[in-house]
Amino acid sequence: MTTYLNKPAHERLDNFFGEFFRELRKAPPQALGQFLARAEEEFKRQGYRETISGGVENILIVRLDEFGDMILTSAFLREVRSNFPKSRITLIVKPLSFPLVEFCPYVNEVLTFDIKSLDRNFPAMLEKIAVFCRDNLWQKKFSLAFSPKCGGDSLPAILIMWLSGARERFGYPDPKYQGALNAFLLNKMTNWISTPAQIEKYFNVLTSNGYKVNQTHTELFYGAADLQHAKELLEHLPAKCKKVLLGIGAGGESRKYPVEKLIVALKELLKKNLAFVIVGGQNEIADAAFLEKNLPREKVLNLVGKTTLRETEAVISQMDFYIGNDSGVMHMAAAAKVPVLAIYREAEDREKIAPTALSEYLNFPPWQTKSVVLRPKHPLGDCATLPPVYGHCHHEEAHCITQITPQEIVAGFEKLQNL
Repeated sequence: MTTYLNKPAHERLDNFFGEFFRELRKAPPQALGQFLARAEEEFKRQGYRETISGGVENILIVRLDEFGDMILTSAFLREVRSNFPKSRITLIVKPLSFPLVEFCPYVNEVLTFDIKSLDRNFPAMLEKIAVFCRDNLWQKKFSLAFSPKCGGDSLPAILIMWLSGARERFGYPDPKYQGALNAFLLNKMTNWISTPAQIEKYFNVLTSNGYKVNQTHTELFYGAADLQHAKELLEHLPAKCKKVLLGIGAGGESRKYPVEKLIVALKELLKKNLAFVIVGGQNEIADAAFLEKNLPREKVLNLVGKTTLRETEAVISQMDFYIGNDSGVMHMAAAAKVPVLAIYREAEDREKIAPTALSEYLNFPPWQTKSVVLRPKHPLGDCATLPPVYGHCHHEEAHCITQITPQEIVAGFEKLQNL
């Protein structure tokens, strides 16, 4: 019969955590720190915090955010691979982001973790993540783990790194928790930097720890079949027309420019021998139908809800211009080096109010592509007097963004064409 001592390290760790969580459920909240310290000692006792001599190192990257963030993280993945060309890299993402990185050449394995299933009670969150790590990570014995997320709810990613058993854990602290907890979980905690652009903060996780960043462009990862399907969809548009991608979706209604105003600009832009391709998700079906109905049939292709994420990337790669909201699709267009006309809700005169924390435009600009950005000059109504918030618009519906006129969009596109 196999004894406990003869079991492999990951099974011994499983036995420990089984008892650990049985005791933790009965313990008072103030005992949590002692339990975490016990768990850390057990990781060390089982050899999980040791330097691996010889063989291939395993590296973990955790990125549990929306697909726009995932597009920006493509550059970080490439630079990690550049620093560790022979290592085995595992990437953990949200289920919705999986198609975007399934074909990523810089990682060896992509796993998914659904943070929606997490209980926000800390011990319950800890236990759920420990089960995931037991099932997917403990047998691999990671040397290094990275979480490039800066700001927001980064605790689940930090806990995955710690519970993975990784020896060195790089990332920014979660601002909602005391410094002692962050320092305990992140033994290579990255200091905050003043630059607002999120992608530069991702690179800082590497450069501040002595690693190199050689290239800073973002990338799209789609396959030959995705590209072939995209070309088949687009072949029905007039060949002589420049193709303009319309990104009508966004992460919230207040970030969406009203299609009733957009159509005024598009009708004027039709004089420039353009054809329009509409992309988006299920939330954009009605708006896309409105645009399709009000544009010449031969000059519009409505692909909302009809393509996968990778097929959308491939479609974008065939575009000549992008017009639309600040969104994941905009970041896809920038990654494909498509010239971007981006519409933001954030007023220009709010930009210097805590820019690192609150400026939507400075945190997520169109990255390294020709671009023209349209923003209202001032916040609208009560947004001018209420306390500052991220994006500087307090309304759930389109509000500050509605101040941008169709004429500004036409003028912005003309400027974009001349860049």
